[in-house]
Amino acid sequence: MKYRDLRISFELSDIEFTILSIGEETILTPFPKHSHSKSSYELHYIKSGHGTLIADNVTYKVGPGTFFVTGPGVLHEQISDMDDPMVEYGMYLQAFVPGVVSKDNTMSLFLNTVFYICDAGQKPAYIMEEIFKELRDTRYGYELMLNALIQQFLLTITRLYENGTVRRQKAVLASPADMTYLTIEEAFLYDYKDLTLPELAKRVNLGPRQTQRLLNKHYNLTFSQKKAEARMSAALLLLKGTTKSIGQISEELGFSSPEHFTNTFKKYYGMTPGSYRRSA
Repeated sequence: MKYRDLRISFELSDIEFTILSIGEETILTPFPKHSHSKSSYELHYIKSGHGTLIADNVTYKVGPGTFFVTGPGVLHEQISDMDDPMVEYGMYLQAFVPGVVSKDNTMSLFLNTVFYICDAGQKPAYIMEEIFKELRDTRYGYELMLNALIQQFLLTITRLYENGTVRRQKAVLASPADMTYLTIEEAFLYDYKDLTLPELAKRVNLGPRQTQRLLNKHYNLTFSQKKAEARMSAALLLLKGTTKSIGQISEELGFSSPEHFTNTFKKYYGMTPGSYRRSA
């Protein structure tokens, strides 16, 4: 169950927040390594199940009650325990920072926190369940209720930032939010096998050259580099977590032949897929 293109906007301490996506998802296949744009944050709450989060090459075990935020530029991937797969509440948002954010601003702690993880207990789950109820029932005044609940959720999780594992950086100026960055990130997350630059450009209603410039500006990567990042991350997960042959993995990742996959993998990681599998 996922609500996309919501565009729920509100102002909190002079910062304009726009919620673009809210969902509940069972993670049955590993999510390849990916990161968000300079103004984007994704909030994750594990409702049930267990698994592993790898964020900036640090591994964390997660389970019911784990909350984590992955902000701009944080490379992360999620892997479920297949005997007890994770069910996650997720919220994707963007923050419009019109100028310098004072350290006294109530939301400066949220904006400057690009990674955070802790055991948050049940309170975030309760608020998320109320949010889903409003989205589902759309009763009288539900838009106002959603705004209030989402603001409560943001403030509740920001209060947690005083404890747990935190990485911070200074918030950057950002443009008003739109769906472009979520569309880009989901394209590389789910469609890396066959994705082309013209296809991505079509999805975001830009020309190929404009799309390439957008990737460089907000992700510091070219299209080819971002696609390689997604495919090579997925390759590690498939080599380590499945018994599929090199040929099967090569086909699943969209390579023209096992030899092409092996050469690309070796150039990227400095070893062959077979050597990595044996070492892993």
